[in-house]
Amino acid sequence: MTDTTNTRPTLLLPALAPIYEAAVPLTNLWLRVVCGVALMVHGWPKILNPTGAADMVSGLGFAPGWLWSILLSATEFFGGVLLVIGLLTRVAAAGTTVILLVATYFHWVQLDQGYRGAELAWLWAAITLTFVARGGGRYSVDRLLRKEV
Repeated sequence: MTDTTNTRPTLLLPALAPIYEAAVPLTNLWLRVVCGVALMVHGWPKILNPTGAADMVSGLGFAPGWLWSILLSATEFFGGVLLVIGLLTRVAAAGTTVILLVATYFHWVQLDQGYRGAELAWLWAAITLTFVARGGGRYSVDRLLRKEV
């Protein structure tokens, strides 16, 4: 039996291979930065309004609300910062993946919004899970430090 796990399909336009190869680390960087900024945008208002965040988290059934809201806010905002710069990428991505999967569950089941309510959280969870598996990529502080978790 032949091992085909490391074979790549032949390109229809082989002349594009250098462009594709150059794009891989840039698209990884772009997706990591966009994802991190999006998480920061969601976490920052919760940091600015801890009472509102605690009330929201309590309303979802997490007690004590103040504790869970601090964890949620910090993970979203600081996890986003870490993703943007690519430091402790896998740890930040793992934490935010958990939050996004919980958000998916709450939108889909608890809030009875189904797929349309959970769609964005589910999509972002898929993206952050990719960084758990792949790390920060070529243009990350992790790579600069030559250390990854």
